[in-house]
Amino acid sequence: MSLALDKSTIIRSLNETGITSGDNLLVHSAMRTVGRIEGGAQTMVDALLEVVGERGTLIVPTFTFIHEVEDDPIIAPRLDRSEMGAISEAARTRPEALRSVAFRHSFAAIGRRARVITEVDPALSVFDLRSSFGMMLGLNTQVLMLGMGYSSSTSHHFAEWMCEVPYRHTIDLKVKIRRSDDSLVTQAMLDYQPQSYTGSRHTDFNRLGSMLEQQGKVGVGLIGNAVARRYALRDLIDLAQVEAEKDYNVFRTSEGQGDDFTPLEFGTIVLSPEMLDGAGRASRYQWCVGDESKLALPPAS
Repeated sequence: MSLALDKSTIIRSLNETGITSGDNLLVHSAMRTVGRIEGGAQTMVDALLEVVGERGTLIVPTFTFIHEVEDDPIIAPRLDRSEMGAISEAARTRPEALRSVAFRHSFAAIGRRARVITEVDPALSVFDLRSSFGMMLGLNTQVLMLGMGYSSSTSHHFAEWMCEVPYRHTIDLKVKIRRSDDSLVTQAMLDYQPQSYTGSRHTDFNRLGSMLEQQGKVGVGLIGNAVARRYALRDLIDLAQVEAEKDYNVFRTSEGQGDDFTPLEFGTIVLSPEMLDGAGRASRYQWCVGDESKLALPPAS
C-alpha cells in the first residue's frame, strides 16, 4: 500500500502548478483520484489555505441539484450539503467559510475576498458580471482542476455566458430562502440552462483547455495520483471570446462527432463510477489521473 500524502507534500505539489500566496483560487476536485491523504479532506483544505495565504482566498463550488426536483424549493445556505465532493464539503463546513445564495450554483469561500465573492445579489445569475463569477473574474482568480478534466469546469459555462452562446438561456424561478434566523423569504432567481437541442454535438470543454495548454497558460502537475491543472479564469474568458467570434460551438464537439472529446496531452482520462446527483440523475464524470492502475474504484454493481 502506498504511503498517504501529508500536508507538506500536497503544498509542494500545489506550488509546482503555479499557485502562489495571495491567489484567489477556485478548486474543482475529485478527492478519490488523489489517493490516501493523512487527515483526509480537511488536510487538503488546510494545504490549499496555506498555499494561498492570509491575503488569498479559497473558493469551492457548493452546488446543490436537489432543489431542481422539489415542488417548493427552499434554499438553506447553512444546511444544504455541497454535492461537489468531500473537499468542497470540508471547506463549506469550516466555521470561517462564507457561502453565496443561489438556486444551484452557490460557492463557499474562505479568506480575504470571501465576502466580495459570496455576498452577491441572489436575484442575479451566478454567471452575471455583478455576481460570483464576475467578482472572481475581476479578482483574477485562478482555477484548479484537481483530478478532473475540463469537462467539469463550471468556468467554461461562465465563458459560454460571456460569449452569449445561443444554445443556453436563463430560466426565471421563484424560490424560498431560509435565513440565518430560520425565517423564510421568497426570492426571484435566474438559472442558466441549455435550450432544447436535436443535433449530435456534445460538450467538449477540453477543446479550449487544450488551446490554453498549447499557449503555455496552464500549470500542470500531479498531486498524489490526481492530475492538477491550474489556469487563470481571465485567460479562459479572453480565449473563449476570441474563438467564439469565429465559431460559438468552440465549447462543443462537431456535428456527427458525438462524444469524441478533445484529448489532453498529460494524464489519463477515466470515467468515474455512476453517481446520482441530488436530483436523482445518474452521471459518470471524467476524472484525470497519472496512473489508472492506482485508482481504486468500487466494483461494478
